[in-house]
Amino acid sequence: MASSGFTSIYNDILRDPTVSLSAKGLYTLVKSFTGLENFDLTKRRIKYACSDSTYKINEAWKELKKSGYLQHFYSPDENGSFCHYYNLMQHAGEPMEYIYSPDNARPNGDCVCVVESQSDYTNVSTDILRDRNISLACKALFALVSYLTKIPGFVLRLEGVRSLCVEKQKHFQTLWKNFKLSGLLKQHRYPTGGDNDSGWSYDYDLCETPDLETPYLINYHANGEVSSISLIKDVLNKLKRVTKKCLPKLQRKLDQGKDKLPFIRRKHRKKIEAQINAGELRKQYGAELTDTLVAAIFNISRADQLTVQGVPIPIESRSEVLHSISQETLTRFLESTKIDFHKIKSPVKYLQSAIYTYHQKLLLENRSGGYAEPTPAANADSVDYLSPECQNSRFTEFWEERFRTRREEVRKRMEQDEDWQQYLKQISTDD
Repeated sequence: MASSGFTSIYNDILRDPTVSLSAKGLYTLVKSFTGLENFDLTKRRIKYACSDSTYKINEAWKELKKSGYLQHFYSPDENGSFCHYYNLMQHAGEPMEYIYSPDNARPNGDCVCVVESQSDYTNVSTDILRDRNISLACKALFALVSYLTKIPGFVLRLEGVRSLCVEKQKHFQTLWKNFKLSGLLKQHRYPTGGDNDSGWSYDYDLCETPDLETPYLINYHANGEVSSISLIKDVLNKLKRVTKKCLPKLQRKLDQGKDKLPFIRRKHRKKIEAQINAGELRKQYGAELTDTLVAAIFNISRADQLTVQGVPIPIESRSEVLHSISQETLTRFLESTKIDFHKIKSPVKYLQSAIYTYHQKLLLENRSGGYAEPTPAANADSVDYLSPECQNSRFTEFWEERFRTRREEVRKRMEQDEDWQQYLKQISTDD
């Protein structure tokens, strides 16, 4: 028996099929606090009396107000701030978000239960309603099952309980299993022995205090044997072990989306670092950015596939750009470019494309003696260093050819589409 007695929960909200279990659990929890001296109702205080998150508590709070079981009043106090107080309704009323009441003599956080008749209620253990290790949904199921088991001749069935809740089947089954895992409900399963029956019948025992020492499901076999699943503590410990085991895998999956530096053999790394004088760059820009630059240059020199501005660059066409990369050119590149790595998903890929384009531009300027836009490889065999006029012409021809190809593909698909051909025949007939 609960040491702090019982709380009377009115059955109207327990029978209401339009209210979720979380909102019903919040109603029972708030009801257990009404009438206490020097008690201020706040969401923080509710958070200390259940295992739900702040988000779920806020959602249940909004649902109670929307369904009319909770009225929220506010008024100015002597200090110029607002005073909030609440009414917990026995029956559902009109939905009220906030009610301004300037003439108020109630203290801040005061909550009273508005009762029309002292009847049709269920006594529920106050200790369970205020247990911080039990969720709001489990508190509501405990109160709901307590109400149903006191009905003469009532046989507790899962579908009968779910008919009084708004939750769908899968969600309700999850909450029902959590209710059993909380140690508040014990399930006994017996064989029926009939060929036309489902094979099992169920009896339930409601615990007045959470019992985690005994199994929540006991099977009674036809041959007289009794078996059970693991203890609730064992199930919870197993879930903790599985979760702890899966966390590193989950972290690795999350890290797969992040760009990681490729593995570079020591001889290749030393060669690139000597070429760009990596020691001086580390002093000036830091080790992380310098290592990313080394990885980008390595990809330019060794990667099988390198794409710049949507055009693949073969390995044999990159030698001239690679030879032009030095500490001086990289310093000029970094000084002329603002890079926000927090907004770049793949820094290595971004830098390898940017470095290649920048050094190709430098080569074009040296060849033409002035400014020239860099262009990627025109084909898979060589890199063409073209004048701006030739580049624009090449660019226009490329997109015109791509547009003609796409248009031809669309035309062929439309010719193969029977519905489209029937539609064209219908139009021609109508004309």
